[in-house]
Amino acid sequence: MPLAASILFAWSAWQFHDSQTGFSSLVIFGERMKPRLVPAIRDLPLAFTPGGGYDGQFYAQMATDPFLRDPDIDRSLDQAPFRARRILFSWTAYVAGVGKPARIVQAYALQNILCWFALGLLALYWFPPNTARHVTLWVATAFAGGLLWSVRASLADGPSLLLIALGTLAVERNRPWLSAALFGIGGIGRETNVLAAAAQLQIKRTWESIWRLALQLALIALPLLIWFDYLHSIYRSRMFTAGGIMAAPLEWFLWRWQGVVSDVAAAGWQAESRFSLLILVSLSVQALFIAVRPRWKDPWWRLGCAYLILMLFFGRPMWDSDPSALRVLLPMNFAFNVLLRQVERPYLFWPLVVAGNVSVLFGLHLMRFPGTTGWL
Repeated sequence: MPLAASILFAWSAWQFHDSQTGFSSLVIFGERMKPRLVPAIRDLPLAFTPGGGYDGQFYAQMATDPFLRDPDIDRSLDQAPFRARRILFSWTAYVAGVGKPARIVQAYALQNILCWFALGLLALYWFPPNTARHVTLWVATAFAGGLLWSVRASLADGPSLLLIALGTLAVERNRPWLSAALFGIGGIGRETNVLAAAAQLQIKRTWESIWRLALQLALIALPLLIWFDYLHSIYRSRMFTAGGIMAAPLEWFLWRWQGVVSDVAAAGWQAESRFSLLILVSLSVQALFIAVRPRWKDPWWRLGCAYLILMLFFGRPMWDSDPSALRVLLPMNFAFNVLLRQVERPYLFWPLVVAGNVSVLFGLHLMRFPGTTGWL
């Protein structure tokens, strides 16, 4: 089953390839942003979409100069200090593209696809395909709505999840320094990735273990602190703008629920917010499951709990339209599926799998999977 699912994913991803523009349609460059593109890629054969495009176009441009020394980079970004914090996967694209702009753009689009396959292989460690339950959990994890969204829009969330999963595996195998290094590297891909440090919190009641943990947490924070210091030399106080991403607990989550229920009740499945409903159901079930079944000794529970707490404080930008909280909370999704292995009763397991992963349908819609047109 995982092999067949991987072939289906590869076929779906290939739909976005063009002989002239390559995989650049996955980056979602907007027509309206075309005059602001950095000179390095302005004249390249790129696929454009109507409107302003999406976030991946900014990180792809950062990849042409990942130390942000070119003033044209600053002018090409919508929120330069905010985007600049997430530099890791612009660096990897620069290296993979050997510094050549045309190759960099293609590398930036392809790295999400490659990370999907790597994550699928890694997930076999927790979900070996020897039972129907494991196969279902593997498929739900590999085709998670947030993960496919990351592939479709060339975002940092999928590659970030790969690093977090590798780090948590290192925790499970009692390799705390390796996990700390992986979590620390992930922090410069997206700031919220440092929450994976929660998986590291294995405290034994000795001074030696406390000091060791403190050093590991410092190692996790170090790469992000160094990069922030570098950015501060460029942007000064502007780099700390948050754009209303955080707010009072549950304020905008409940606001979004209210709007979605009203819209779907009025228009049914044709409502514009039907996918938002699927996303909210998934995230709510995942959060409730983690909250009511505490497993402090399990690194996956600690990881899921950290992202659950983050979810409570998300502001309006994370819940507007089809909530981008879905992809930011991918580690909670992964943790939820790993923890579901412990649920033995079928009358609990199967409803939880379906309800907690129903946002898979949104991801399949984004990736134009066969059979999803017409009814999704």
